[in-house]
Amino acid sequence: MQEEVTATVQLIYSCPTDKSLSGQSNLIHEDVARLLGADSGNPVQLQGLTVQHVQSEAVTYGNTEPRSDTHWQCEQMKELLALAYPDAESYGDALRFVLCDLRHLADQEDLAFGLWDKSAYRIYLVEKADRAKRKSKTASDDSENDQGERS
Repeated sequence: MQEEVTATVQLIYSCPTDKSLSGQSNLIHEDVARLLGADSGNPVQLQGLTVQHVQSEAVTYGNTEPRSDTHWQCEQMKELLALAYPDAESYGDALRFVLCDLRHLADQEDLAFGLWDKSAYRIYLVEKADRAKRKSKTASDDSENDQGERS
């Protein structure tokens, strides 16, 4: 007598980097489905599969490095937003428009916007923490210098 058992497994694949996560997920699904066709005398056989989650290497291993000059990059973004959305009444409006357009672009290019957004958010948090740490160190150094000058 046989029964259906649901097993949760982790598979680590090497995938082409020119594919989006959706494309990589499809390739993984095809490869695992290929295994469904294997004919063996094993009494245990795979009956179906669902790829429920895929994650990039950078997210898996936390490869997030702060970038060097976010102030300059922000100034560049302001200029680009003003160019791309001259009718926007505020940076908030322009931000809303660009986020909408980036989602459309992700759809066109078969990119998983949410996954890229999560990855960007992780990098942002690292950069924000790095900036706060540098600011705190600068304030601490200034405080030490002030005390040294008073002595």
